Amino acid sequence: MNKNVRAKIVDLVPYKVSSTNYRWTLNANESPINLFDDWQDEIMAELKSESINLYPSANCDELRNLLANINGCLADNIVCGNGSDEIIKMVTEVFIDQNDKVVIPTPTFSEYFTSVTVAGGDIIPIKSKTDFSFDVDAIIEAANQNQAKLIFLCVPNNPTGLATKTSDIERIVNETQSIIAIDEAYFEFYGKTSALLAIENERLIVMRTLSKAFGVAGIRLGYAIANPNTIDLIQRVRMPYNISALTQAVARVAVRNFEQIQSITQIMIEERERMVSQLSLLDLEIMESHTNFILYRSKKFEILMEKFEAERIGVRVYPKDPMLRNCIRISLGTKEANDAVIAVFKEVVNNV
Repeated sequence: MNKNVRAKIVDLVPYKVSSTNYRWTLNANESPINLFDDWQDEIMAELKSESINLYPSANCDELRNLLANINGCLADNIVCGNGSDEIIKMVTEVFIDQNDKVVIPTPTFSEYFTSVTVAGGDIIPIKSKTDFSFDVDAIIEAANQNQAKLIFLCVPNNPTGLATKTSDIERIVNETQSIIAIDEAYFEFYGKTSALLAIENERLIVMRTLSKAFGVAGIRLGYAIANPNTIDLIQRVRMPYNISALTQAVARVAVRNFEQIQSITQIMIEERERMVSQLSLLDLEIMESHTNFILYRSKKFEILMEKFEAERIGVRVYPKDPMLRNCIRISLGTKEANDAVIAVFKEVVNNV
């Protein structure tokens, strides 16, 4: 059968999801708090308002208005996707044709590579600096020399947790002619955004998700913020009725409870600072994080992994990436889960 499959698809590796047979699953950057009990009555009321025998709102009109309200923009500046993965796919479909060049700093989120490969584009990876910060000069040079159609930037970046300065983002915008897609999946934990710039500049697109801070990864809802002309282009490749009525209903409840989400996010940030404070006393490299996860590097990587498995704590590693050698990415969990992570590090790292 492979002879009938596009060559670039044959070599693609499917996205692997780890086993969930853990006491604490801290490998997917999900929220540790299930707000269904808090929102149950609101969710049921929203669901009862839907006619599931009919197609859902094609443009997510009410949801887009709610998202526009919390982002200080207009509904015309927003398009919704089935998770931010679909937003990434749609952006790629709009701008990338066969053999078009796309600049992607590495290491970063793997979905950019998959979407570009499927679209037939050519990826120009730009290795980050040794401290994991993006090499802005190299990104600009590669984009201009190769007439790159698109640049993907994850800000803050996954899996490193680092954020690119606004001034550096503005340099990339001003010194290239590329479309720049900025993935702000972890915006709520960082607080800085390029959304206002994207509304004004047709070459800039900001991508967001409700899977992280909003804690509703299970419903799969992402969205983009951009200039209305850019949103119109993305709408042209969006599948009809791409967001189910059930997803829209729960998403509306989540967005209406934005103040609660902000409070929970602040608690998570405080937990992140607590973990860094406690673990910084160990012989352990801890990367600066502006997200809901922390990237660690240790000489005792193998022993740590054995201990995490023994304690049934699911964490994320990157065995195929030389830059991430001996690195472990761990999502923030409940205080109990975070204490268990701290205990593992203390036991292994302190045990000379």
